[in-house]
Amino acid sequence: MVKKISALLLTGALTLSLAACGGGNNGSNASTSEGTNSNTTKSSGEKKVVKILHWKQENINKAMKEINDAFEAANPDYKVEYSTTGPDDEYKQAQRARITANDVDIMADLSGMRLSPQDWTPGAKVPDWQQWIDSGLIADLSGQGFVKNWNANDIEKAGTYNGKVYAIPTGKVAMSGLFYNKQIFEDNGLKVPTTWTEFIQLNEDLKAKGITPIGVAGKDVWPLKLPVFALQAKILGGGDQQKWIEGVWKGETAYNDVEAVEVLDKMKTLQDNYMIDGFMGIDYASAPAIFATGKVAMLADGSWDAPTIATANPDLKFGYFPVPATEDAAKNASFVGKYDVTWYVAEKGPNKEGALKWMEFFSQPENYTKFVKAAGFIPTQDNISTDSEFIDKELTPYLGDFELAYEIMMINRTNVGEHLAAEGVHTEYLAPGGEFKTAQELADVQQKEWEAAAPK
Repeated sequence: MVKKISALLLTGALTLSLAACGGGNNGSNASTSEGTNSNTTKSSGEKKVVKILHWKQENINKAMKEINDAFEAANPDYKVEYSTTGPDDEYKQAQRARITANDVDIMADLSGMRLSPQDWTPGAKVPDWQQWIDSGLIADLSGQGFVKNWNANDIEKAGTYNGKVYAIPTGKVAMSGLFYNKQIFEDNGLKVPTTWTEFIQLNEDLKAKGITPIGVAGKDVWPLKLPVFALQAKILGGGDQQKWIEGVWKGETAYNDVEAVEVLDKMKTLQDNYMIDGFMGIDYASAPAIFATGKVAMLADGSWDAPTIATANPDLKFGYFPVPATEDAAKNASFVGKYDVTWYVAEKGPNKEGALKWMEFFSQPENYTKFVKAAGFIPTQDNISTDSEFIDKELTPYLGDFELAYEIMMINRTNVGEHLAAEGVHTEYLAPGGEFKTAQELADVQQKEWEAAAPK
C-alpha cells in the first residue's frame, strides 16, 4: 500500500468487535462521553439535549466528539449526550432497552437494514430494526432534505423499508480481500492473482521460497469467514448468491449441492495448505502485527484494518485485492462487503426535533467528511475526498460491482443448528481446526440441520 495514510485515518483501526458486530447491555451501563448530561431532555442550563447511542470505538468516538462540539457551537441552545457501551451483545441490549423506553434520539446500528423475512422465508425471525419500525419506534426520514446528500443506491440498499427511508448508512467496508506485502511480492517477482488457479500458484510459489502465504485470526473464528465471502458471492448460484439463498428456502438448492461444497472445499484447501501454522490460536488483535512485521505475505482481514497495519509499521508498503474465487477474472474483480455504522432516529425519543437537526448537520459534506476519514469507510456520499491513498488506489478499482456479503443477505431459519447458526458457513469446523475431515461431511451435516429447522 502506501507509506502514508491520512492522519485522521490513522487515529485508530476499526476493532475486531466492530467487524463481527452486534448489540448490548441496558442503558444504565452506558458510559457517557466527556461533558454530557444525565438522561434528561434539558440540561442545567435549560439547553435541549439530543441523546445519541453508539458502541465504544476510539477512532469513531473521537470524531463524533469533534462533530458534536461543532454542532453545539453552531446551535448554542442544544447539548449532545453521546453515550457508548461495549460492542456486540452489550450494545444490542442497550439498543433494545433505550429504544423501547423512548430514552434515545439517535442510535447507531451495524450492517444496515438486513435479514428482513420475505414471502419465501416462512418462519424466519423478524430482525430488531423491523420490529421497531413496525411498532412505530423509528422515524420515517423520507421527507427530510438531508437524505438527498447521500448516495441514492446506498440508501435504497441499506436504509429503505417498504418504500420509505428509515436509516442513513454512513459507509461501506470491503470484507472479501487479502492485504498483501508489496515488498515481498516485488522481491519475488509475484503478481496479484486474478483467478483461482493463479491464486493457488501464488501460494505455492511463496511456500517454495519459505514464505508463509496467509495469516488469519482463527481464534476469534469470524475472521475465517472473510475469504469465504468471496467464494460464496462468486460461486453460489453461478455468481448470484441471492438466487441460491432463495433456492435453499424453496428446496431448489442445498447446503450439500455441488456449488456449496465447492465453497467449503476451496476454503479447506487454503486452511490446510497455505495459512500460518497454528492459525486457530491467533487472536484478532495480534493478526495485523504478524502481517506488518513480514511473518506472512498476505492477511485475511477487512479493509477497516488498514489503519492498524499502517500504525504497526508505517514503512510497510501494502495493498488489498479480492480473493479470486473462480477462473473468471472479470467475475472475481470486485469486493464483497457490508454497510457499517447506520443511524436511526427515534420516533418517540425525548427530542426528535433536535435529532433531525443533528442529522442535518452530520449530513453536511464537510462534517460527514470528518467522520468518514476517521472511520476509514468507503463513503456513502458522492464526491467525498478521504485523502486516503489506500481507499483511492487499493479499494476504488474494485468497487464497480460492490456486493453484499452472504451473512448480510442470508435469512436464516429460527433455531438452526450450530453448523449454520448466525448466517455463517463455519469453516472452523473443518480440519485442522475442527472435526470434519472433508468439505462434503460438513456440508451434509449443514443440510440436515437446515432441514431439521424447517417449520413443522
